[in-house]
Amino acid sequence: ADTSSYGNGSYGNSVGPEDTYEDPINFTTNPVRNIPDQLATEPASSSSIVPSGSSSLADLDDLSIKSANQNGVEVATHQEELRCIITIIRHGDRTPKQKLKGNIDGEHFLKYFHSHTKNVKKDLKVKKKKDMAAFLETVKDVISDVEAEDNAEKNRKVLYKARHIRDILTRWKFSGLNRKLQMKPRKWVDGMCSELQLIVKWGGDLTKLGERQAVRLGNRIRNELYPSNKDGGILRLHSTFRHDLKIKTSDEGRVMKTAAAFAKGMLE
Repeated sequence: ADTSSYGNGSYGNSVGPEDTYEDPINFTTNPVRNIPDQLATEPASSSSIVPSGSSSLADLDDLSIKSANQNGVEVATHQEELRCIITIIRHGDRTPKQKLKGNIDGEHFLKYFHSHTKNVKKDLKVKKKKDMAAFLETVKDVISDVEAEDNAEKNRKVLYKARHIRDILTRWKFSGLNRKLQMKPRKWVDGMCSELQLIVKWGGDLTKLGERQAVRLGNRIRNELYPSNKDGGILRLHSTFRHDLKIKTSDEGRVMKTAAAFAKGMLE
């Protein structure tokens, strides 16, 4: 009988006149769902794991586990690979957050808003040192104008609020981490804002306890994910281009400080 070869050349079946044809099985490219009996049910031993040419000893990527079937033929078995770990972390212990809010329509405040915003319909957030210093000068101008008026008693609330804002802004050096200013437009006249809602936020700073919490968490994650052993420990992060560490935070000071403390605990 003639012999015909099927498949990719590696796996062929001999078909005779009385033989029943069976499709060849390619264990290399066949979907996992079609070969459930070939899945590895136990962790492979180190002797059966062969890293690819681009892998290091500490980072065994694209592993191929091979086992022998009943006929003694080596076939590839399936092994899943962990591609990434995403961790969401809340900031550590903080001081109480405080806020001052009120509507304003003074000329100085409106002038500041129009000179710093690109769209009078959208909110303006101020955290940069230069912009905060400019707003402080605006507040001082408001205080000077109100105090110079003969009827200062009439503007007592305006004066009190302006002095309160001045004291908040001068309490610490401008750094952008412990204060935030928001100006929300409320009314418009001829395409220009005529009334604002001013919100000044301060406090909510990361405490020493919060910093220690973040350091301990970073150290714990390091020991659990990359324990110090012969495989390289934390150095596995940099063993190939496929492994990397990225830390992203919001623009809140306590969150950025928490991220810095976490990185310190994980990498040191």
